[in-house]
Amino acid sequence: MDETRPKKQTPFNPISPIVVVLVVTMIAVELVFQAAEHRLIGGPAAEGWRVEMMRFFGFHKAVFDHILMGGELEPKVIWPFLSYLFIHKSFMHMLIASALILAMGKLISDMFSGLAVVVLFVVCGLAGALAFGLFSKEGGFPLVGAYPVFYGFIGTYTWIRIFELRAQKLSILPAFSAIGMFLVFRGGLSLYAGVSNDWMADLTGLITGFLLAYILAPDGKDRIKGWVSAIRKR
Repeated sequence: MDETRPKKQTPFNPISPIVVVLVVTMIAVELVFQAAEHRLIGGPAAEGWRVEMMRFFGFHKAVFDHILMGGELEPKVIWPFLSYLFIHKSFMHMLIASALILAMGKLISDMFSGLAVVVLFVVCGLAGALAFGLFSKEGGFPLVGAYPVFYGFIGTYTWIRIFELRAQKLSILPAFSAIGMFLVFRGGLSLYAGVSNDWMADLTGLITGFLLAYILAPDGKDRIKGWVSAIRKR
């Protein structure tokens, strides 16, 4: 006699393994820098590895200008659009970014698939780099760190909350509490570290994450079909 066992209930939302892999990669990169800075690997010269990696893998405005002027699209010009996400200014910079991405990733993994999370990570990262390239000043510090993705996840979570509140026929204003957190966190960061050009990348990541949620949600295909149908009827 076959017995159907009830599924084990858990009070926690699942977290996409993709989010874990991405965060583990960030941690692994930082651990290499920490080992180098404490002279555990690489010898005395290794102390400058972080700065060198920022130079090679961080996103510079000069890279964006090079592309705009029709420069050659070499790998070293292309990879900074995403590689900057895995390089951080310090251990604490990485730790905060990783913890925040894990927390927000857990919140959005309940509705969005692993593939959708990958798309969010990549597109929010690209959008942040483009905004930085467009609006930052010449000769400034390169864009590094995964914060544009974190803010992208905030945008996606805001969309989820709006979706849930509308389904319950409630006011959508509470959904914007995450946006408020963005303003508070960015303001505090600016007071602590000074105003930098990074905020443009963060804001763009947030907007991108919110807009992408419309098409990456489980009913995204139906929503796109509805938009296409409405356009054709005009």
